[in-house]
Amino acid sequence: MLLVLSGVHFSAPAAPLSCGELPERAESIRAMRDHDPAAGVEQGQELLGRIDQAGLDCSAGHMAVQAAVASNLHILGRSQEAIDAVNAALSLGENVDDPIRLASVRRTAGVVFWEIGAHDRALEHYLAALEASRAAGDVGGAARAAGNVGNLHNTLGNWDEARSFHRQALEGFEEIGWREGIAGTLVNLGALAERMGESYAKAGEETRAAAEHQANLDYNRRALRLFEQLDNPRGIAYAADNIARALVELERVEEALSYHRQSLELRREVGDTTGVVNSLLTGAEARLAQGWPDSALVILEEARSLVPESNRELLRQVVRQEVAAYERLGDYESAFRRLERLMSLNDAQASEDLAARVEQLQEAFRADQLEQELALQRARVEVSEQRARRQQMISAASIITVVLLLLVLGLLYSRYRLGRRVSKTLDKAARTDSLTGLSNRRDMTEHIDRAILRRNQHNEPAALVMADIDSFKRINDSLGHQVGDEVLVHVAGLLGDHLRGVDIAARWGGEEFLILLPGTREKGAYSVSRNLARALDNSPPQVGGRPLSLTLTFGVTEIESGADFNDVIKRVDNAMYAGKSQGKNRVVSASELAT
Repeated sequence: MLLVLSGVHFSAPAAPLSCGELPERAESIRAMRDHDPAAGVEQGQELLGRIDQAGLDCSAGHMAVQAAVASNLHILGRSQEAIDAVNAALSLGENVDDPIRLASVRRTAGVVFWEIGAHDRALEHYLAALEASRAAGDVGGAARAAGNVGNLHNTLGNWDEARSFHRQALEGFEEIGWREGIAGTLVNLGALAERMGESYAKAGEETRAAAEHQANLDYNRRALRLFEQLDNPRGIAYAADNIARALVELERVEEALSYHRQSLELRREVGDTTGVVNSLLTGAEARLAQGWPDSALVILEEARSLVPESNRELLRQVVRQEVAAYERLGDYESAFRRLERLMSLNDAQASEDLAARVEQLQEAFRADQLEQELALQRARVEVSEQRARRQQMISAASIITVVLLLLVLGLLYSRYRLGRRVSKTLDKAARTDSLTGLSNRRDMTEHIDRAILRRNQHNEPAALVMADIDSFKRINDSLGHQVGDEVLVHVAGLLGDHLRGVDIAARWGGEEFLILLPGTREKGAYSVSRNLARALDNSPPQVGGRPLSLTLTFGVTEIESGADFNDVIKRVDNAMYAGKSQGKNRVVSASELAT
């Protein structure tokens, strides 16, 4: 999140309140989140009481004070109170005709909802703030909103989109010369580099992972210098904690601990509850890297006691590290119990997703039918989780036997490997489109079937994108089939360059491509499609040394619970053809056709 400059503490004057002074006082209270958010809440609530007592009819000022209180409550980890305060501010905003102030409240609402994992609501507020700020010519407000949208895309794993929005934010802050905004954006760019580094490490790409962790370190060292110049303790704490995390990943643990201690001390002083938990997580990670799991568990116990129940994502991070610590100790029983806790948290999040689905369907189905659907879905999830837990226990008990068996089978396996390599090569060829190198229809069909199964059994989201090259027949007819093949290869290469490692792209037939996006909702698929369209516009195919104007029409849909293969393909295909009928070169969501 972006960090703001601190303001002076507000002392209530003896003179009667006036509407004109409320916005300035609200800004002073809002800025206290960087130094003393508890005092910010106290003074903000006192001012709200005085507004009510005086009977002032000034929606804009009243709205600003409510939003300032919400911002301080958020820092203290009092999520439900923050939601109540920001909703009150949004209600007051219905009577306010000031796009810049309304955008500020929308940004605050986005941050509060993002913190509790309500990403769709957060994105709605962020985009509304971005549009309003741009329309009003507010460069700083637009930069703040762009940074918020970038953070959300980072959370969702949409790294290209995240980097694009953060760069927009940095350009805006540099244009107006706001050093604190520049520093906050450097922190956000560092967080993006950290996520990418973790992903590369999981994929075994150690060189690329180290480069991203070094980039995270560099970004946050620049940010730390700026925050120190600004004397912003919360900003210093954020940057120092991120530096410590980067140094742990770079195996410079002793150096990391000094930054960790600085961050933790400052966050305790400020009263930044969420920040304290994050610093404790960094400290536990460092202790694990040093081979001290007992020390890590002591730190994690304090972290767990501070996490608000509403912040499941933060609690999941604590529990994940507890599992790792118990495994290091060889205490597999405790590790298993913490793993069960982690699964229950995942179930709770899945239940929230199901509840949102129910809300959409209530007008079409009777209440008792919906309850049966929910009960059935929960039962499926529970059965699946129990199977997974049993399998883990069986695997742990069998590991010694497996190792011995592998030693016996070593000689046989060496003979088997040659035949296996040949089999894999043939299988890969059978699943790959020979022209583009992408997956073919057979391979994609199997991936979609598995995604539907995961959606129905584990409630794991996934989305499909169908992309069709516009006017491809004209290209073949006028320039020849060789050029047409070159265009197909170019589009396939563009998909490979701009999709995540977990995404699957296939040549579905002719000039049609199908993309499977695991872990992605329909809105995310829409953003991916827009990003691909821009990438093609920026990098068109070359024919005879000249760029060839080329566009794609996209249809997107989310794989819904209970859907089968034919339903999903029909929805995404209808969305794509709707885009064709609307003039091509556009993105159409299946949900748009249903309204």
